[in-house]
Amino acid sequence: MISEFPLFVFTTLGGIAAGAYVARAIEPLKVGRTASWAFPLFALALLAVSGFALLGHLGQPLRVLNAFSNPAAGITQEGIVTVLFGVAVVADFALCLKRGDSPRWLVTVAATLGVVLAAVMGLAYASLPGTPAWAGIATVPFFILGDLALGAGCYILFRRDAFSVKAYSVYFMVISVLAAACACALGTHFAALGYKIAPFVFCAIAVVVGAVLAAFASKNGNKAFAYAAFACVVVGVVVARYAFYTGSII
Repeated sequence: MISEFPLFVFTTLGGIAAGAYVARAIEPLKVGRTASWAFPLFALALLAVSGFALLGHLGQPLRVLNAFSNPAAGITQEGIVTVLFGVAVVADFALCLKRGDSPRWLVTVAATLGVVLAAVMGLAYASLPGTPAWAGIATVPFFILGDLALGAGCYILFRRDAFSVKAYSVYFMVISVLAAACACALGTHFAALGYKIAPFVFCAIAVVVGAVLAAFASKNGNKAFAYAAFACVVVGVVVARYAFYTGSII
């Protein structure tokens, strides 16, 4: 297992939660259904696991105290935004559990913090000149758009008819195509440094296929197409995310 595996878990699971809240802000959950509280609970579980993974990266959890003493450190910024995002998710869960829904402003705040978290994740790597493969111009959008695509795909598990809403289906397709373009751009950067481009090409193809399947799902409401779109996007982005960590050290 690579030493960066905890970071892979942190950015992937945290990214899913972040992107899923953006998806929810675009197409709300159905009020009063189990999904209204199950969704924030799912996000909390992802954040909990990702948070432990982030601590695990330090080797000894107590080292987080030293890391957090430097506000400019990427891990400090990631930790702070993760906590703020987590607080918003906890508030959402409590309100959904009690009332069956949350105010739109709270979901918007959580979604905004999710985007900030995705951006901070990317900036943490783009600002490391000692690792040329990470310090590319495409790194930040690669994380932001990858997280949005991951979240948009996983959101289908809680709002199965989301693709029947034109605004959401268009959002999913646009985000997917942009994520594919970022994967290609970052892959080109990796290839120029002598690393493998294949995982990024695979990501681009899988994500574009997911966008096409989403278009079919939006036209005929076929849930099989929706789940297939979800699978393509998640697998594609996860493969590229893993290659981001492994490609720079192999």
